Amino acid sequence: MLLSVIVPFYNVGAYFEECLAPLCALDAGECEILLVDDCGQDDSLPIAQAFAGSMETFRLIRREKNGGLSAARNTGLDAAQGEYVYFLDSDDIPDAQAILALTRRAKFLALDVAKGKYVCFDDETGVVTPGAATKQSAVTDGGTLFAAQCREGVYEPMVWQCVYRRAFLEENGLRMAEGLLYEDELFQAPALLKAEKAACYNEVLLRYRQREGSIMKSFARNSRWCASYLEVCRRLSVLAAELPAGEAKKALKKRVGQIALSVVKNVPGYHLPEDVAREVLAFARENLAELSGYAIKSGDALVGAQGVLMRASITAFVKLYSRV
Repeated sequence: MLLSVIVPFYNVGAYFEECLAPLCALDAGECEILLVDDCGQDDSLPIAQAFAGSMETFRLIRREKNGGLSAARNTGLDAAQGEYVYFLDSDDIPDAQAILALTRRAKFLALDVAKGKYVCFDDETGVVTPGAATKQSAVTDGGTLFAAQCREGVYEPMVWQCVYRRAFLEENGLRMAEGLLYEDELFQAPALLKAEKAACYNEVLLRYRQREGSIMKSFARNSRWCASYLEVCRRLSVLAAELPAGEAKKALKKRVGQIALSVVKNVPGYHLPEDVAREVLAFARENLAELSGYAIKSGDALVGAQGVLMRASITAFVKLYSRV
């Protein structure tokens, strides 16, 4: 089997059918769609059961208890039989033929990771806007691709931009980090940095739904994401220390510094409510030496200068980026 599409779902009944319908065009001899039930409370499960009951390509996998997106993705990965895997979020709208075309190209070229494009669309207005302006690349090692995209300012960590060779993931012990938010960052960067062959192409794989209830809108609800940001910095910093000197190492150290700065930058960036902003700033002050240290030691002059400013005065740092 060529491709396993892994679709975890949790309380997405309003969007789920629109996500799954395009996948019906995929052939059962070539693809499987693994619907991973993460124990929600809405009508998502009956929708999954209907697709699995009527289409040979769909297989329903039920978890015993809710574990979050990463745990559900890992459940799907454990069950996957395809040579390549694609992780699809259950509120987005895929282009099944584009995903399949990218996977066929990846197989033909024996790629470990093949990256595509996406567009954003607003759930309320329906307005569609381009995603990151990535460029089609030659086949190269993943570290070179990662460094190039970081240098061009177009690198993004979302895993649904890529198809991954499953044996490559297994050989390198690459799995989703459970119990954290922002978990894509801890999968995408290591995958690229370990990939011997990778490339980016122009296929638009999906429409990325921008909606009020999504994980990326959760910044304004509480400060729980702060601890995840810090843990991401810690783990990626360890990975950066293990890399040989070169452009990929420089790019990853800079990215770690940028993520650390984002803990405070998100206060004005996401216009956080006053109570959540206070929680975030309290967290930042408590962990100021570590967070600013990642930026100061990033090896990038601008990121380093921002780290110095944040360490000197978080208040001044927030005021500066409130004007940007």
